Amino acid sequence: MELDVSLGFVHPATAFPFEAAVTLPPQNLGGETVAFDGVTLQGVYQVAGDVVVLEGRLATVAHAACARCAAPAQAVVETAFRETFRKDANETQDESFRYEGKSVPLDQMALTLVLLNLPMRFSCARPDCRPAAELTAWDEDGKTWSEAGAEATYRPFEGLDAMMQENGKERPT
Repeated sequence: MELDVSLGFVHPATAFPFEAAVTLPPQNLGGETVAFDGVTLQGVYQVAGDVVVLEGRLATVAHAACARCAAPAQAVVETAFRETFRKDANETQDESFRYEGKSVPLDQMALTLVLLNLPMRFSCARPDCRPAAELTAWDEDGKTWSEAGAEATYRPFEGLDAMMQENGKERPT
């Protein structure tokens, strides 16, 4: 989707309102597929020289599998943005998007904003959500971490703490 910003070149430094809808394809993120409803963008744009600035709000809903039970889950993604487009932008090095002519491409900007604002884990938020057998973590005694209603806790440095104690080193505070 391209946003026509030609009015901004005729009237520089003037804010013009815009609304746009972008369709994002499903994304594979760490082996999980995340799909998106239509992305809506609303805001204003201004042109100054060869620089176009878009400022506004983005909204969509992301769909993926629940991290606990693998049931369908969704997350609302809403964020404010202020993004710069330049004709000479190097997108891999600059914090600007590149454009040509009198229109700016919105697809890459929308995808970037959505991905940066996704939750770390999707949760179905159902009260009866229980981990699927394939997703259950086991401890040394063969009991599940969530057994007996105990809250599941992930402690990534627990093994390091045990190694330090075995070597006679004091635990840092």
